[in-house]
Amino acid sequence: MPEQVPTPLAAPADPGVLPPATVARHETAPPSPARRTLVAVGVAAAVVVLLLFVWYARDVLLLAFAGVLLAVFLRRLACWISARTPIPASWAVGVVALALAGLLAAAFWLRGPAIAQEVDTLRESLPRAAQELRTRLEGYAWGRQLVAEAPRARELLPDDPDAISRATGVVSRTFGALASALVILFLGLVLAASPKPYVDGLLALVPARRVARGREVLDRVADTLWWWLVGKLIAMVIVGLLTWLGLSLFGVPLALTLGILAALLDFIPNIGPIIAGVPAVLLALMISPTTALYVFIFYVVIQSLESYVLTPVLQMKTVKLPPALTIVAQVLLGVLAGGIGLILATPLAAAIFVMVKMLYVEDTLGDEVKAIKGS
Repeated sequence: MPEQVPTPLAAPADPGVLPPATVARHETAPPSPARRTLVAVGVAAAVVVLLLFVWYARDVLLLAFAGVLLAVFLRRLACWISARTPIPASWAVGVVALALAGLLAAAFWLRGPAIAQEVDTLRESLPRAAQELRTRLEGYAWGRQLVAEAPRARELLPDDPDAISRATGVVSRTFGALASALVILFLGLVLAASPKPYVDGLLALVPARRVARGREVLDRVADTLWWWLVGKLIAMVIVGLLTWLGLSLFGVPLALTLGILAALLDFIPNIGPIIAGVPAVLLALMISPTTALYVFIFYVVIQSLESYVLTPVLQMKTVKLPPALTIVAQVLLGVLAGGIGLILATPLAAAIFVMVKMLYVEDTLGDEVKAIKGS
């Protein structure tokens, strides 16, 4: 038989070093099912904890957002003053706050007593206007059916023994509103005077390679909130002046108070103008049904002008929210957080809209999106 040549054996491997193929298999080995399950459970638990925190702290978070909104407004005005004077931005915040307080005090000094008297007259006139509407409705068959199905005033109000608790509730709500206003004012002043520590603390939660992008997102959100506030304040002034002039021409009483009410409620898109139009139409009904119809048409025209002409022009430098998204945000936050949620729904939706575009659409999906800020 031929002699068999032994096959050469590989050199013995170093026991402390794995072969290259083994190393590759070790590095690319997928995580075990148990580890994947633990990661999924951990992420789900974190999301649940975050949602519970947001749910129970929703009022506090909305107050904080209102403070941020005020801080953005004060800081931008302070930076504008600081760029044109030797006053530092932190001190300019105090100058802006004192100037705004002085304007409010002067307006109250000049027109406060007259406006307060008109408010009392409006409060006394609205029940009579509602009774006038009821009387006119009862003159028609469909009106009588509508009045019969509507709840009576006694059913809407508690009995007399509950008058003390009702008064206590009013006092409690008043003090709650004042406390919320003080919190918003304090947060706004503190954040506007020194925003850097809070911004840096927020960016400390972001990975180091994403800090620059995080700062860019925060700057874009601040720009959006600023231009939204500027546009909204301009729209409020225009709507208030037009309402005052129009109601004065129609001969509706308390036109100045109704104009101020329309300007303030215009801060709440879609819903605010409807609320402002109800007392004006009721007071016009006391004059004549024709006047009430003219006032109703007048409010519809103003609302259409503000929604389809004025707001789109003013939103050229800010985010353009779809109307359906704005209404959904208002209804959702109104149900979850009440009045303050309804008031802050639109600017909060605008801020979230910008963050979703930049962090998800641009960064995650990689799609190119036109800049939010107009050029």
